[in-house]
Amino acid sequence: MKIAVITAMPEEFRAVYCCLEPGTAMRLAGLKAFRSHTCGHDVMLLESGMGFDNAAYAAEAVIREECPELLISVGFCGGIDPALQTGDVVVAKQMVIVTGDGLEEVPVLFSTTGPTFVARQAGARIFGGMFASTPAIMSKTVLAGMLPTGSPTPVVEMESAAIAIIAVENRIPLLAVRSVSDPADEELGFSLDEFCDARMRIRPHRVLLTILRKPRIIPQLLRLARNSRIAANSLAAAMKKLLPLL
Repeated sequence: MKIAVITAMPEEFRAVYCCLEPGTAMRLAGLKAFRSHTCGHDVMLLESGMGFDNAAYAAEAVIREECPELLISVGFCGGIDPALQTGDVVVAKQMVIVTGDGLEEVPVLFSTTGPTFVARQAGARIFGGMFASTPAIMSKTVLAGMLPTGSPTPVVEMESAAIAIIAVENRIPLLAVRSVSDPADEELGFSLDEFCDARMRIRPHRVLLTILRKPRIIPQLLRLARNSRIAANSLAAAMKKLLPLL
């Protein structure tokens, strides 16, 4: 099978990269990419950059260039369900786009491997859940109040819905897998926009300027860096179990 795996950030890319067999580093449509033959599949791994626009661009490019039979959105997320812990893994079984104006359910052609994978992980902290995709950082408390009562294990992230829309337009199944890097009680004291350029790429000088303006966020940044390492390790472990099932 030809599989395209789309990540947003370098840490997410590395978490998947370590699960793949040796292959070829390359560029695809200007994006960092890696091609590998792993578990009997031809896998193309991409780093899109953060946000809807970057994720949609990556999905369109890889479909145009590689004609994949399966798209996988992989990365970190924020926990909305208070029961979720740092490093927990959630596989999407429902997806919505949330903005300040409300929410819209996204039609998704989900791969049947997702529910099977979750069911096989009895005892592990791997769940099926709702992905709330947002075009910008939103308060988890606000998000929780906007989601329907009984939403299953909700998490927030910024790319999967955009990839899902491109996937369904091209009749390609989707898997979306995320690891919690910040639980429900961790509200960011800054906006990622402050760290990024107009293309949602993190720029070191903008990070430094934000820290100088808001030194109070330093403990949170250190905590998030530690949590991101935990999330990356959980994501890598989940992908190592998932790839052989595809």
